[in-house]
Amino acid sequence: METYVKNTYYREVREGIEELVKKDGKFDFGTFNSTIPNVNMHEAYRPLGYLAPKWFENYRLKEWEAFQAGNEDIFILGAVYNVKVSVLLYLIVYDKRYDKLYEYSEIVNSSKATVGKCLLDSETKGESKNSCIQYINKLKDGVIRINAHMKHKGKLPDIKLELKAYHITEPIVICQPFGENRGLYSHKNFMPMNGYILIGDEKIIFEEHSSHMIIDDHKGYYPYNMKYDWVTGWGKDESGNDFAFNLTDNQVLDHEKYNENCIWYNGKMNVLPPIKVQRENNTKEIWKVKDKYDMVNLTFHIAKKTKIKFNCLVVASDYEAPFGRYEGYLKVKDKVIHIKTCFGIGEKKRIRI
Repeated sequence: METYVKNTYYREVREGIEELVKKDGKFDFGTFNSTIPNVNMHEAYRPLGYLAPKWFENYRLKEWEAFQAGNEDIFILGAVYNVKVSVLLYLIVYDKRYDKLYEYSEIVNSSKATVGKCLLDSETKGESKNSCIQYINKLKDGVIRINAHMKHKGKLPDIKLELKAYHITEPIVICQPFGENRGLYSHKNFMPMNGYILIGDEKIIFEEHSSHMIIDDHKGYYPYNMKYDWVTGWGKDESGNDFAFNLTDNQVLDHEKYNENCIWYNGKMNVLPPIKVQRENNTKEIWKVKDKYDMVNLTFHIAKKTKIKFNCLVVASDYEAPFGRYEGYLKVKDKVIHIKTCFGIGEKKRIRI
C-alpha cells in the first residue's frame, strides 16, 4: 500500500494585476493566475542595475513567443525568437509514427519580425521569402491562432500549419527577479486546440478532444550569459485524466519564492517547487528531474535531439532541445499523479549574447 507524506512547499499565487511595472518603475514580482493586460517592460527603472540609455535596455531585453502542440502522433515546437541583433524563426516537427524529425530554422533581420506586447490583443510574426510564423493573440476572446509555413530545404518537405488554441484553462503568469529590479515575464498555459498540419502532401488533422498546445509568451532582461534547464510535456495519468507540466531551473533569485514550475490538472494550474535536472549519459541519454519535497520525480527518455552549438568569441551557443518520453510521478496537494503516457521536450540552454 502506498504511503504519502504531505509536502510542505507553498508559493503564493496572486490574482491578476493590471500592469507588470508599477508607477514607480519597479517590477511587481510574483506568480499570477490570469493575463496581465499591460506588459510594460520598457517602463522599468534601471532594469539592468545601472544607468543606461533606453535603446541599450531594449537591446538587452530578449523576447519570444513559442508554442508546443500536437496529438499522439505529432509533436510540434515553434518560436519567433527576438534577440535584437536578429530574429530566429524555428519550427520543429517530430513524427512519432516514423521516428522522424523535421527541423526548419531561419535567421531574419529584426525589421522582418515583431513580438506582441501582450496576449490580450496582439500579433507576433516573423517572415522571410521562404518562411513565416504568425501568432494572432486574442485572449480577450479566449483564443490564440498560429499560422506557419516553411519551404523545403534539401530533402525536407514543405510544412504548413493552421492551429487554434482555446484559453479556457488557468495559466501560470510570472514576474521574477534576475536582480533588484531586473525582471523576467512569462505567460504559459496548457490548452485544447484544433487545426491541421501539412507535411509534404500528407494532411494531419488535430481534433480538439485529443490535441493540445502550450503557449509561452516570454520577455526578460536576461544576463549576458544565459543559462537554464527546462522540461515540459503532457499526457494522461493512470485514471485517464489529462495533465501537463512546466519545470525550469534558471538564473532568477530565490527559487523557493520565484519559479515558474507548475502542473495543469483538470483545467487548474498548481504550483510546484524548485527542481534540478541531472543528466545521465550511457547508451541512451536520460535526464532525471527532481525536487527536494518529493513532488516531482521524472525520468526523461530522449528519442531525438536538435542542437545549436557554436563559439564566436562574444557570441556563443551550447543549446540542446531533445524530444522524448517521460515516466514517473508528480504531486498535486494530496494526490499523486502517476504517469501512464507522457511525451514532451526539454532544453539545455547556455547562450552568450
